Amino acid sequence: MISVEKALQIVLDSTPVLDTVSVPILNARQMVLADDIISRDDIPPFNMAMIDGFAVISSDIAGAGQSSPVILKLDEEVKVGCPFERRLQPGHAAKITGGAPVPCGANTIVSSEDAVRESAQKVKIYKAEKEGENIFAKGGDILAGSPVLLKGKVLNGADIGVLAAVGYQEVKCHRRPRVSFFASGNDLAAPDQPLQNGKVRAGSTFVLQCQLSEYGAEPVNLGIIGADADEVKSVVQKALASDMFLASVGSSMDDFDFVKGALQKSGLDLKFWGVAIRPGKPLVFGTIGGVPVFGLPGNWLSSLVVLEEFVRPAILKMLGKKELRRTVLNARLDKDVKGGGGMTHFIRAEVRITDNGFLAVPTGSRTSPSVMAFCSANSFIVVPQDVGYINAGEMVKVQIITNPANFF
Repeated sequence: MISVEKALQIVLDSTPVLDTVSVPILNARQMVLADDIISRDDIPPFNMAMIDGFAVISSDIAGAGQSSPVILKLDEEVKVGCPFERRLQPGHAAKITGGAPVPCGANTIVSSEDAVRESAQKVKIYKAEKEGENIFAKGGDILAGSPVLLKGKVLNGADIGVLAAVGYQEVKCHRRPRVSFFASGNDLAAPDQPLQNGKVRAGSTFVLQCQLSEYGAEPVNLGIIGADADEVKSVVQKALASDMFLASVGSSMDDFDFVKGALQKSGLDLKFWGVAIRPGKPLVFGTIGGVPVFGLPGNWLSSLVVLEEFVRPAILKMLGKKELRRTVLNARLDKDVKGGGGMTHFIRAEVRITDNGFLAVPTGSRTSPSVMAFCSANSFIVVPQDVGYINAGEMVKVQIITNPANFF
């Protein structure tokens, strides 16, 4: 068996970064930019009033004060989206709304609180303002021709707003991988079928569907197949049209050996078989025609560990992302946990935030595939390969696998 670190390196070395596609910006959230984004325009595209008030020439109000107001001739009002068509002349002012373009010739904005409109034609200014006050200068946020988002950026909602602001409707991103998967095992029944003696529902296929979507892939469910070599070969051929595929195997080692053999007969270049990890030890990884292939245990817990530790990083690399691993933090252990056996152990846990920092509470049995234990787990306690036992109260490394909001 090989270590978790060695296995992950083999997986990543065998996984390509995918080609690029043009994507409408509203569909590009959480995708990775393939090119730098250069602004086509100044933002804002004009000198913009930042407050409601009066646009004036600063030299006209240099001596203004509470006891010595300056009287200016009032021109028409400047509203948002309606530029002032003339140049503001010395001795004049224009009432202006926040967000409106500053009239040509004006170089400062006096707040409405520091002015009194005497009539339709006159306004008294009670405060001197320096040049540029309360004006958001043209290009003050973004200059035309300057980079605003760089290649490799993972786009979020704010980035999409920036793209729209600088005039982009589509961007080039690394495309989302299509990941096919199927379940195979003599003990598996479809989730919509009644249970017969000795059968269990293949709930792991739902785990695969949801986790693959969360990682940014496009999952393709090829269903449940029996222990038939021709059927496996046929499904594998369909799966090779995708960028990656996963075979989820039943609980029997006979099932595992059968699918492993069937994959090898289909041309699998086996990279490794078995990893020093618990749960998830009976893991197959290789490639067929350059397509990464995983053979996963059908046990729910084992599947989730393999997905998090190997499949997720591979998908993120395909997407062009640089940060491939989950956040790891230090937490105080609530209960004793066991490791050992030369394995790196991943133990389900609920991380809570307390007055004394993070607390890691193990959930469920160390090896049980219990479904209900997943409901509260938001992390894995990672017990290193050379550690056999950790006592309650000690600090442990915890890998976060869900939204931090679930800590509260």
